[in-house]
Amino acid sequence: MNLRNYAMIYPSYFTEHECDRIVQFANRYEEVIGGVGQRTDDLDAPDVQEQGTIDDSIRQSDIRWLIHEEFPEDLAKKIEDGINMASVDADWLHQWDYVEHHQYTTYRHRPEARVQGDFYTWHTDSGDSEQSHGGRYRKLSSTIQLSSPDDYEGGNFQWIEPKGMFDLLRNNENLQSVSVDDYIKTVPFSGKERGSLIVFPSFVHHQVTPVTRGTRISLVSWFHGNPYV
Repeated sequence: MNLRNYAMIYPSYFTEHECDRIVQFANRYEEVIGGVGQRTDDLDAPDVQEQGTIDDSIRQSDIRWLIHEEFPEDLAKKIEDGINMASVDADWLHQWDYVEHHQYTTYRHRPEARVQGDFYTWHTDSGDSEQSHGGRYRKLSSTIQLSSPDDYEGGNFQWIEPKGMFDLLRNNENLQSVSVDDYIKTVPFSGKERGSLIVFPSFVHHQVTPVTRGTRISLVSWFHGNPYV
């Protein structure tokens, strides 16, 4: 799908104090290994943190599942306000009416590990089947930067903007000479400031590159709505 904007970035959207509150709240929950994929039988089950398959060729990180109903109300409202602002600013205007449990994600550099830098390779957040009750799908995704840019190296958030590639197909150009790097966008330095909010449609391909020093922490949220019509 061609979009005018594939991601909206609001630098320092959350204050230092608000970021500290999110970190303090997250420390109440158990840290587990991040998986890939998602169980669809009961997303609200007590063992929600056990969702997904562990596969360090696709993803390596640690996560904490933060129960949305327990999340501080003012912070949840600020995330939702940012989601709605981005949807209007980008002209996505996606309908949503359900918020999934938030994922507090930690990417570390692990010099002694087989995979030394935590990462999450190219993926989308939405799928081709129901992702929450009532036939809902993930429509909008967000990530809040909870680490300062000096805390780590690598760990870049990237996404793909394929519209130029579609133009090449239309013009019958030889794609063998085209580099996919031309269509990969990396969050600018301003978007790495602590408290920055990044919002994008859940069908957009994105990744986090390997962390080469330090630790990168973020809060990921997903907003579900009815299927596209």
